[in-house]
Amino acid sequence: MSLLASIARWQEESLAIAPPSGTDRLPGVGGLPGPAFFPEGFGLSHVAMVRNDHPTIIAIGHNFGCQAYRNEIQSAGCEDDKATWRNLDALLLQAGSNPAQCFRTNWFVGLLPGSKQTGRFLRKPDHEYEQACLSLLLKQIREIKPTAILLLGPEVASRAYSLIPALMPWRDAEKWTDIDRSSIGHSARDVEVPAARVRTNVVALLHPSFGAANQGRRMKNMRIPMTEADLIRAALA
Repeated sequence: MSLLASIARWQEESLAIAPPSGTDRLPGVGGLPGPAFFPEGFGLSHVAMVRNDHPTIIAIGHNFGCQAYRNEIQSAGCEDDKATWRNLDALLLQAGSNPAQCFRTNWFVGLLPGSKQTGRFLRKPDHEYEQACLSLLLKQIREIKPTAILLLGPEVASRAYSLIPALMPWRDAEKWTDIDRSSIGHSARDVEVPAARVRTNVVALLHPSFGAANQGRRMKNMRIPMTEADLIRAALA
């Protein structure tokens, strides 16, 4: 089975995941034919989709965003002209990588209500929902077998220990200082994703939608200051 066929199957599974109970969160819609973060799109660039390339990098965001944003990009059928996609492409190029080699997905499935793009998607624990999202993410990692995983934002990095036990020092991190000054710092090399039987490099990145504005501030946390592009380059080496 091709990767595109697998992604289509994962997308069907994602649309069956009910939002966390007792909240106003909305289910995913899916169906965007052009480049867009999974599960609303296929998570691949146009070039990768046409060539059916196999990516070597997985970038994991927190969630897709809000209902108004999803409605906004519906007419275009893609989101690769938006800040998160464009800025991530720019970082990958600066790091010497090909953006077509990056599969872009999200930790949580579903949409925030209204027009506010940011905010906690999961306000309180919901075991059934969390396990459904984690199971879906593991399927993506298991098939792609990435050489590097990019965690976009502390909301993702602070949860990643449930996927990768070696990232336990980032558990429940609220600020970048909690990550950058942890016992493992901002990155981890050759760590295991046990449920996927994959070993990979992992790096915690500022969210690309506003990363450049905060990069200098974050670098002050680091024992050896590195730009976001430097972090990606090291993870790919």
